[in-house]
Amino acid sequence: MKARKNFEEKGKQHNARLCSLNQRHGTTFRSHNITKEHCHGDKHNGVNCIETMAKAEETFTAFAAAIKLKKLAPVADAVIDSRCTQCANLLGLLDSIWSNVRGIEAGLPPTQVQLQLLEKTLTKGKALWLEMEIGTLQPKWHVTFDGHLLHQVKLCGGIADKSDETTELQHQVLMKLKDQLRRVTSYKGRETCIRKELRRGKSPETKSHLDKHQASVKRKPTSKRVLAMNTRQEDQRATKRVKREAFLND
Repeated sequence: MKARKNFEEKGKQHNARLCSLNQRHGTTFRSHNITKEHCHGDKHNGVNCIETMAKAEETFTAFAAAIKLKKLAPVADAVIDSRCTQCANLLGLLDSIWSNVRGIEAGLPPTQVQLQLLEKTLTKGKALWLEMEIGTLQPKWHVTFDGHLLHQVKLCGGIADKSDETTELQHQVLMKLKDQLRRVTSYKGRETCIRKELRRGKSPETKSHLDKHQASVKRKPTSKRVLAMNTRQEDQRATKRVKREAFLND
């Protein structure tokens, strides 16, 4: 049943009208390097969600323009602009909240000023969420806005962060194998082939060859490309920091 629903949803997207609102939104996302990853079930993964929060102001300005062109009901343009602005502000506040609880500098506990700013941002975010009449039955909403998050930061200095790179890599490997073996009609036969490929990739001989290849193509930390990438990342962090502080001090 789930596979059939996914197939029907893909059909709807494939047969969507040219220049539909959904396609315009997708074009806006892609223009800001926000994509729906195939390995993540054609949905936005964590990295893309972070980019969505960081670029909320730009994307929702484009969304408002697209909605005005496609609106069917007699909704005033001012209402559309107001709603899109609220969405952008809410995503900006969420970005500020989670960047603060995960961004403890130099391993030091948060200062009293930082805790006050976090509490202020949580209050503003909760008020805006309720004003927009979005559902509040999600467990993450309860943890974030009902005091648990602030208590955790005061008690432990923040929230532990873990890397999802290993999990995401396994998703990519599994999706690639499923795509390669899509012609195997038998579900049992396809799963058997996938297990064989996974075991082959874990063999010592195969791993030694892969390690040698990775070592041969590994970039030097002092190469021009790596230095340029580091500079670009620092500039992006500085830009995000300015945006988050603007939401905190607004």
